[in-house]
Amino acid sequence: MRKIITISVVFGIIIVILLSFVIYPLLKGVKKNSQEFILAKKELLSFKTKTEEFEQSKEVYRGLKTDLEKIDELFINPDVPIDLIKFWRATAEDSGLLIDISPTSLEADETAPWDSMGFRLSLTGSFSDFLKFLEKIETAPYLIEIQNLSAKKSMQFLTIKVYIK
Repeated sequence: MRKIITISVVFGIIIVILLSFVIYPLLKGVKKNSQEFILAKKELLSFKTKTEEFEQSKEVYRGLKTDLEKIDELFINPDVPIDLIKFWRATAEDSGLLIDISPTSLEADETAPWDSMGFRLSLTGSFSDFLKFLEKIETAPYLIEIQNLSAKKSMQFLTIKVYIK
């Protein structure tokens, strides 16, 4: 009977030692690895979501790219406003007007959303032709703002703010 008790005690001690030095650390490692795995899985899902959002953003950008290019074309290159001047000259000619274009300074407007430069247009011709000219430049593919307009007999003067890149 003593032998059985001694063997049982020794066996119990071996089991306790195995539990505390082998099985418990293994279970602790499994728990830690499980938590790391769950965290890695969450990060992977987060990365996948961000990747999908990025791809969607690229698609939206591709769709908007032509619109953005069109918007960019509304602004004049301040160093070379030749296309705008050519447009004004051709429009004046089509409207039956003589035109003289000169740069002018504008009052500083700190609330303006974009940089700008000014032009003074002197037009010679009938008032009805001048109205045709105005209508054409207001619907032109340029971002402009008429600052001042005056008319005397067959002479009309415009001060125009042109928004620049």
